[in-house]
Amino acid sequence: MRNVLVFRTNINSDQRIHRAACRLCKLRGICRWSIDLEDCDCVLRIETESLTESDIIRLLTKAGLQCTVLN
Repeated sequence: MRNVLVFRTNINSDQRIHRAACRLCKLRGICRWSIDLEDCDCVLRIETESLTESDIIRLLTKAGLQCTVLN
């Protein structure tokens, strides 16, 4: 069963998108991901079968990006 995880981020530039993409594409368990640059919260949506919100936050924080759960 796929879960959709939704986050508020500071991924709002080509450099930050590239930084996030390099990490997200290497993770097993991500089926699909997208960033909504039109939204003021730069919303990151991830479809996953196995990863948790904490996994994603930890990964992106290590990459120097801000990421918090969006309820």
